[in-house]
Amino acid sequence: MAMYTHNGTGLRYVCSRAAAAYGAPLCQSFVGRPLDTLVARLVLQALEPAALELSLQVAADVAVERPRLQQQWHQRLERVRYDAERACRQYNAGEPETRLGARTLERQWEAALAAEATVQAAYARFLAQQPVPLSGQEREAMRRLAAAIPALWQAPTTTAADHQAIIRQLVERVVVTLDGATEHVALPLSWAGGHTSAATLDRPVARLEQLSYYPALVERVCTLHAQGLKAPAIAQTLNAEGWRPPKRRTTFTGATVRSMLVRQGRWTPRGRTRTVPRRPHEWTILELAHHLQIPHPTLYAWIYTGRLKARRTTRTRHPLWLVHADPAELARLRALRPNPALVRTKTP
Repeated sequence: MAMYTHNGTGLRYVCSRAAAAYGAPLCQSFVGRPLDTLVARLVLQALEPAALELSLQVAADVAVERPRLQQQWHQRLERVRYDAERACRQYNAGEPETRLGARTLERQWEAALAAEATVQAAYARFLAQQPVPLSGQEREAMRRLAAAIPALWQAPTTTAADHQAIIRQLVERVVVTLDGATEHVALPLSWAGGHTSAATLDRPVARLEQLSYYPALVERVCTLHAQGLKAPAIAQTLNAEGWRPPKRRTTFTGATVRSMLVRQGRWTPRGRTRTVPRRPHEWTILELAHHLQIPHPTLYAWIYTGRLKARRTTRTRHPLWLVHADPAELARLRALRPNPALVRTKTP
């Protein structure tokens, strides 16, 4: 679990940056826009007239209950005050010659005074926590504002700072808990006044492997492939069944399905790479990425920074990188993958 906090002073989220260029395992990260959208929707729901009427009714019920609570506190205060006064009278009425008795009475008096002070402090805290009763005029003003806020929120003249000002009045804290590297996010919200509510959302993730349903997705793709369906037909089936890829795309494509089949050893790429003359121990980026389980961007970054020995051929329709990786080089790359510091040339 990774936890990020929003403290109510603005929608700022703590995110970690992946060091893909150095071959490091991708860190957890969270884009702020989905959370902005969710918090705004929850705030607007809380300000809807129906929700506001419920809050006003609860406030009215609390106001009705307040006199009974006040009476209970007054009874407690009278009781401890009487006990303290009684202990004082007993102490003053005691015989000074009887030292043991005087000391006992003095301790009883001190204990009664301490109990009175404790109850008075608790009563002061109770008063400080009580909400200020709303007048009829204030209630009507809140109803009018609740009806107008959605239009004001969407108005082109309303700035992000205005949105933040409204949220700060209602939301005290948001804790964002990521479920590992998956798309699932839990969001407990602490509202002004002490109420807490729970919400969830699915964040955009970069890789198929991060999806919580990736094992089921792989199983479905392999099943469809075993039935004789080609990659484009498998992609259409997945889209029709409601499967969703990670961010940047809303539907599966044949290329995505082929990449999954390659990783599962169910399909071997054919075409232009087979006709390219190769030197000993040369790999394409796709082949090397699957063999070492290293993201493609990492390998490209290592090529451009000179950390991989590669050549670029133009004997295909599009330029193609061929990476030299003999057994010793493969061992070196495997060692670099979990140790990004070994391949850094400067502090980023």
